[in-house]
Amino acid sequence: MRIEVSHRPAYALATALLEPGEAVVAEGGAMVSMDTAVTISTHKVASREPAARRRGCLGAIFGGFRRMLGGESFYQNRFVATGSAGAVTFAPKTAGDIEVYELGEQCGLIMQSAAFLCSAETVGVDANFGGAKAFLAGEGLYMLRASGEGLVAFNSFGAIQEMQIEDHYVVDSGHIVAFEDSLDYDVRPFSRGLIKAIFGGEALVCEFSGQGRVWIQSRNPKSFGQTLAPLLPKRRR
Repeated sequence: MRIEVSHRPAYALATALLEPGEAVVAEGGAMVSMDTAVTISTHKVASREPAARRRGCLGAIFGGFRRMLGGESFYQNRFVATGSAGAVTFAPKTAGDIEVYELGEQCGLIMQSAAFLCSAETVGVDANFGGAKAFLAGEGLYMLRASGEGLVAFNSFGAIQEMQIEDHYVVDSGHIVAFEDSLDYDVRPFSRGLIKAIFGGEALVCEFSGQGRVWIQSRNPKSFGQTLAPLLPKRRR
């Protein structure tokens, strides 16, 4: 399987090119188009079992970690090229870029649940890994750990930038898209004084250490929503 990205960086589109018999697994609602040689199957999932214990991405990851915590059911789609090669295109829900990462045995990938787009079915995704708990203090920030071998595509809100970390680096939690699990990290408040006094809360940052790559997005979804909300029409009761 190959994944090609076009129309970047603002409105990126991912095209999964499948050989006969190959499959790609995607978040529900991500499919834009597909060849007639491709068949699709949809599965309802209610289990909280980590996906890494199942074949490929057939685990409880799609729809976000928030629904997993609530034990709700959701759907996932598996696309298979039958008889001949075929292609499937996928798009994220927000305007932004798409990055393709090849997993191997030596390193896994940690990403925001909203960033996951699609992957080879040989990739396992676990939402219950121990490091996820460190991020739960950040409102709306839920993490997934992808492991195994194969391609995984993830998307950003706005442009995406790859940073090579050699020692220490600090990123606002709202701008984190993904990072290699070879990195150590510590989630902490940016400031305990001024920020809390002005905004009524504490902004969180993640301090990375060690060696590995981090992908950051140029826009913060939460900040964007807070900016946009006052401009929206008010509902009349």
